Amino acid sequence: MPISKRSLKKPDDLTPQEKLAEAKRICHQHFGAQCPEEKRQGLHQELLKRRPHWSVLKRKEQYEAIDRGEHIPFDIAIPLPARDPRRPEESAEGVKLFWERFRCTHCGKCCYTPGAGLYLEKEDMDRICKHLGWTMKKLKRLCRYDKNLKTWALKQPCPFYDEDEKRCKIYSVRPLTCTQYPLHPPLKEMPYHLAVDAFCPEAREFAKETLGWWIICENRWAQILKNMETESKKGSGADRGDRQEPSQEGGER
Repeated sequence: MPISKRSLKKPDDLTPQEKLAEAKRICHQHFGAQCPEEKRQGLHQELLKRRPHWSVLKRKEQYEAIDRGEHIPFDIAIPLPARDPRRPEESAEGVKLFWERFRCTHCGKCCYTPGAGLYLEKEDMDRICKHLGWTMKKLKRLCRYDKNLKTWALKQPCPFYDEDEKRCKIYSVRPLTCTQYPLHPPLKEMPYHLAVDAFCPEAREFAKETLGWWIICENRWAQILKNMETESKKGSGADRGDRQEPSQEGGER
């Protein structure tokens, strides 16, 4: 596993938690494209045969924790790399694989569940009005204005969801947030992985089905940590050699 030495900080200066965080950063930087392909090809299945893994041993507990999302709002980190904001197009493989596997059932739970409402960008409002032939004033009657965020939000239940037909009436011009759902921004504690809204039934199923993918991530983190330790020992050896050279030539003063 090739690791750029310039990416490696001195492990001796890091706590165990910081070492793991650094390993995850390196993994995301160097293997963000390779990782999704390995998961697409099912590499995790072979790895799971080699050793016990929590995704199998604690499957029931994991499923129960995930299913709490039906009643308790929270996001779930999934074992796919998030986009790197510095190079979004080059780091989109994780997002691509997510949309390959995720299947919206049009249940409408994200549309008609009472809540704060769906925030709209100015571009969203312009696009919807143009599509429906509405004035902006007419659209705003279906919204509320958030004074703190200074933006408009569609009231929920969403007025554009047809519950009988189970479809969005403006699907082709739906708001940007809708096109990205159930993906949410990465969790603070897992900044290099995609996250999904646990309220979405199919997102919960995706999280369950891909639990085994974590073994690929964990194996790579372990290898990177091992490489970091090796580099640290090499550096320590070089330092000791530098300090010992004077004594070899006649002793230190």
